[in-house]
Amino acid sequence: MDAAFQPLPGNYIYAKQDEDGSWIPIYVAQTRDLHQRLEGHVRMDDAIANGATHLHAHYCSAGQAARCTEEHDLIVRWKPVCNEPVEG
Repeated sequence: MDAAFQPLPGNYIYAKQDEDGSWIPIYVAQTRDLHQRLEGHVRMDDAIANGATHLHAHYCSAGQAARCTEEHDLIVRWKPVCNEPVEG
């Protein structure tokens, strides 16, 4: 959870691991700077309170529209507990 990232744009997921080893997203967001990370509405404390133990990140230099599309698709697919529900 305290990993350092380069100051590059990307998407990130606070996640926990299930009993069978599968990852469960707790919160999904995009940012223009993974080094600063949280531009969304959920603080790390909120994610941890909901079971998050790891932070997954994906650098994306394709622009904000691409990051937002990826964020949207992940939220629709996984319905993370700390994200507001969105429609597909």
